[in-house]
Amino acid sequence: MSKIKIDLTNYLGIEKNVDFRGLQDKVFSIISNLYASKSNLPAMTGWLSLPHDSGMFQQINDFVSKIKSSDQYQHLLVLGIGGSSLGAQALIESLKTNLWNRLSATKRKGYLTVDFIDNLDPVIIRTVLSRLKLDKTLFVVISKAGGTVETIVPMLIAKEWVGENFYKQCIFITSVETHHGASTLFDLGKKHQVPIFPIPENVGGRYSVFSSVGLLPAALCGVDLNEVKAGLLEADSLCQIQDIRTNIAASLALCAYFSYLANRNIFVLMPYSTCMRRFVDWFIQLWAESIGKNQKGSTPICAIGATDQHSQLQLFNEGPNDKLICFVKINKHKRDLTVPDYSDDNLNFRAYAGHKVGQILNIELDATRRALAESKKPNITITLPELNEFYISELMYILEVATAIKGNLLGVNPFDQPGVELAKRYTKEALTNK
Repeated sequence: MSKIKIDLTNYLGIEKNVDFRGLQDKVFSIISNLYASKSNLPAMTGWLSLPHDSGMFQQINDFVSKIKSSDQYQHLLVLGIGGSSLGAQALIESLKTNLWNRLSATKRKGYLTVDFIDNLDPVIIRTVLSRLKLDKTLFVVISKAGGTVETIVPMLIAKEWVGENFYKQCIFITSVETHHGASTLFDLGKKHQVPIFPIPENVGGRYSVFSSVGLLPAALCGVDLNEVKAGLLEADSLCQIQDIRTNIAASLALCAYFSYLANRNIFVLMPYSTCMRRFVDWFIQLWAESIGKNQKGSTPICAIGATDQHSQLQLFNEGPNDKLICFVKINKHKRDLTVPDYSDDNLNFRAYAGHKVGQILNIELDATRRALAESKKPNITITLPELNEFYISELMYILEVATAIKGNLLGVNPFDQPGVELAKRYTKEALTNK
């Protein structure tokens, strides 16, 4: 089987004062400590155990089969924010494209259309609810704490629109217990006999994509969880290899660390695939919330190739040299198209004739890498053999481990988010004191 690869040619030849060998023992100690702490609840590293949770995968697959065979639902509406939404969106859009809902039920093979309400935007809430057949809609409500305002408020609006049968059409994904006692969603689910999928206590929101949080919505849209699990197990093994040249997570973390020390405090993730835009959004939360602490951290930026060659590349190439750019290349594009020869219409068209569209896209990627390197702008490239369940899951897990390593190298806790809590408190106070 083909492997995910990382190319550091345009990094090691440009970034100065890089000493991978000098830090490799520290990096492997960090990795060992991460895996050794999986069963330690306060460590919040339970996400490393998810690839091995066969019972969870089976439970989700069984539930999805039951939903499909019932023929009760046509639509899926996911209510959640941040880590309770972005992971599922990343998986579904990467694998099914952002045009999934436009396909017929036959082309979707009976799987559900999907919408996400992940913000308190009244225009979006009203528009989504008004266009769905609400009696044919399955509502998946996700909040680890069980009382997230951006989740509960749309749920209450939806309940008003649906009526007395609302809870019969719901699935809750939440924790059984929180620091403040029982989860509101958990108690509500028990009261109304709503099926509940638990979020492990030691799995934080931004690391929860491979729990029920991300996997249940993805499976309801036809994502193959058996392939997801296989990709995760491959990544799990790869991330524990004590060889910098083979361990992509370790290499990526070290690149980001040494660039940060060189005052490159912006990390650009630039996949050459429109389908991966929400994947980058997922990564931005993962990276920003995990390492942006104690006046440290690098700002994650989204760029999509080749689209952003026509917007951001000018800045990347001739602007401040404060960025590390990580390209993601898809080696083989699914259902690729061949450009026809219409050079009779215009001789300039001959250059494109016979090429695959994906081939041209990758030529543009390689040209962009080369241009940046000539401008002494460090960049790295991760290549996926193709964009499927196996490789996208493997990459996401690798990025989770790389993020945890980078946080530890910076001396910050990559599993808390104290900077978020104050705004939550002020919001609660304002609502309570209305």
